[in-house]
This record gives sequence, structure tokens and C-alpha cells, in this order.
Amino acid sequence: MMAIIEGVMTGIEGLRGFRQLPAADRQEIATATREQRATAGQTLFMERQAADSLWAVKTGLVHIVRHGPEGREIVLEVIPPGELFGAVVAIEDRPYPASAVAAEDSVVWRMPAGLARSLCQKYPTLRATILDQVTSRLRGAHERLRSLALERVEQRLARMLLTLAEKIGQQDNGVTVLSVTRQELADMIGTTVESTIRITSKWQQAGIVSSSRHRLGLTNPSALRTIAHGHDEAAIIGPACGKIRSPSSR
Repeated sequence: MMAIIEGVMTGIEGLRGFRQLPAADRQEIATATREQRATAGQTLFMERQAADSLWAVKTGLVHIVRHGPEGREIVLEVIPPGELFGAVVAIEDRPYPASAVAAEDSVVWRMPAGLARSLCQKYPTLRATILDQVTSRLRGAHERLRSLALERVEQRLARMLLTLAEKIGQQDNGVTVLSVTRQELADMIGTTVESTIRITSKWQQAGIVSSSRHRLGLTNPSALRTIAHGHDEAAIIGPACGKIRSPSSR
């Protein structure tokens, strides 16, 4: 038990806003916070459930999801290690507005919401920092919902790959690599897995991405940015030979 508390204590010091708290408060958080293991696909909390905890990812990935009118799961946010989720509603004593699902085998921390509210009342800067973190992510989530109606699938996929590269990308011989499945990408952009496979296969032939099992390499981020900005793929990808056209050659 002491080892878990010490691990939580170390993790808290890595969370923005919490690392500035006095040692006594960090110790109180570490003692009250529970470490929980979650297997891939496990639901941590449901939409409209009472927000009884403020959460953070220790290892793994968590998806914040909602279900569309036809029941399709839409991934609003991808929460990497070291980030909070379910935080604003916990400190404001409101229900969770979406569900949280472990995208892979993960370890998460959950702090009692009552303690989080007490600390935010005691330290207004902590509340401000939490709101700042979450607000920027919410803007991204709202942008993705807007894109479902206004953007082509290729544009949404390119934008999502670039977003994931910033959050969870790992470098391998100068290439940003994502550990993500085609199904997960489809859920994130609100399309079918068949469409995602078709597009990524086309991009692989053109040298924009490289692909292996559950991994996707961004070999030409510049082309992805051009597609994400709404330019037609035909202006970027050459004829069937799979050559990439530079922007200056369009």
C-alpha cells in the first residue's frame, strides 16, 4: 500500500497545478487517491453518471466517447499519461457529460471529487489550471464534432493523425509512429473501419504513411497538413504511380 501511495505522490508532482501544492496537501491526495487497472475496452464511467471522482492517466490511453444518433461511438478526446479527465464536472459537482473507456490496458488514478472540490476552494489557482487544461481539450472536441458535418473523411483523418502525433506520437528513425488501430481511428472521426482502411492504404501507396500491425507511421506530415487544411488529395498525390506532388508543383 505504501508503494502505491508513494507512486501516486510522484505522479501528482507531474500533474500541472498539483505540483505546486504544499507537501501536506499532496500527501492527503496520495492517501485518498486510488490506483485502478483497466483492461482495453473497460468502461471507467458512463455518460450522465454522477461525477464522484477526478481521474488521471498513469499509463496507457483513455478515450472520452459519446454515441451518435445511430449509436455509433465517437471518440471526443484521447487522454494520454499525465493528463486529467472528468475533472471539471468533478469540481463543479455535475454528471459526467460523456463516457470514459480504456483504449488499451491502462492504469488510472481516481481522486474523490469532494477532496478535489475542497482543494480548488482552498487554492483558486489549482481550479484555474484545471479549467485551462480541460478547456483547451474541449475546444478540440467541439472542433471534431463540427468537422463530422463539414469535412470530408480524408480531411478528418489527416487532422486526427496530426493531433495524435502531438499527443501520443513516438519517434522511430525520424518518423512519428502512432500505436493505434484502424477501428480506433474510425471511431475517432465518425466513419467506418472500411473507409479508414481504404484511405490509409491509399496514403501508404503514396508514401504519406507507413503501416504495420496496430502501428501507423507519418512519413509525410507535410502532405497530411495539406489534406487537413482542405486541399484535394488529387493535388497532392500524383497519378497511380504513388508519387507525392510538392505544393509548388500544383
